[in-house]
Amino acid sequence: MFEMELKFFNEDMNFPFFIQYGYHSGDFFRHIHKDFTELVIVMEGTTSHLVGKDTHLVKKGDVFVVGSNTEHEYKDSRNFQLCNIMFKPDFFFSNTFHIKESVGFHALFYIEPYLTKEYVFKSRLKLQEEEYRLVYSLLEKMMAEYKQKQEGWKEMIHSAFIELVVYLSRNYDMPKDTKEQSIIQVANAASFIEKNYKFPITLKEIADTACLSERHFTRIFKETYQFTPMQYVIRLRLIYGAELLKNTCQTVTEIALLCGFPDNNYFARKFKNLYQLSPSEYRYKYLNKDF
Repeated sequence: MFEMELKFFNEDMNFPFFIQYGYHSGDFFRHIHKDFTELVIVMEGTTSHLVGKDTHLVKKGDVFVVGSNTEHEYKDSRNFQLCNIMFKPDFFFSNTFHIKESVGFHALFYIEPYLTKEYVFKSRLKLQEEEYRLVYSLLEKMMAEYKQKQEGWKEMIHSAFIELVVYLSRNYDMPKDTKEQSIIQVANAASFIEKNYKFPITLKEIADTACLSERHFTRIFKETYQFTPMQYVIRLRLIYGAELLKNTCQTVTEIALLCGFPDNNYFARKFKNLYQLSPSEYRYKYLNKDF
């Protein structure tokens, strides 16, 4: 099994991004992405996409995401032209990224990659001609900036890529009456968390938005996001708290309440576990530009 790492394509890990147009005829060998996510936009032709032991046909307009540590290959390609965008989600999808409140965002960039790895699952996003033209214009813009590398090219690519991510998230077609529906509804739960983490919420409330039992939901969520649902909630609250410590003059007690922590001591303890500094130490370090 050939293992691909992002550094094979781009050695600048301060900007973990690579874009290319590809053409395949026949078969393209099985490989695995070790440390990056790949967004694929099919531009022409057809191919059989194999993920694990499962196969489905893809053609022009199809959009899908291949997550890290996922084996895949293309077979029987016929005039198959695509655009590959390889990137690290943690770099581009910051914790203040508001599109993370979108169900389509979580479905496309987190849940689908998990499903294609674990189940037979066909992408739900297919661009119509007008939609494809808009997406293609963004791809051309990113490609030109990546090749020419003029002043500010990273910022231009970052801006165009985020525009693409938002557009695709808005156009994602959630499944209805399919065997994947109950699992992909985890995207609803992730969206619910992003919108409500500052308020008191329970695991049952979150699992209910996915129409799954708490146990089943927790397993899928942790495998997809690397955190349990409640760990994810607490992490979002702490990251929001860090932003408030940096950008406001509110007291630590006030910030704890705004972040959804009724207990100031609990907030301080969890904050130190994540940042290795107390909230007051974090604020002092940041204001003195030592952090």
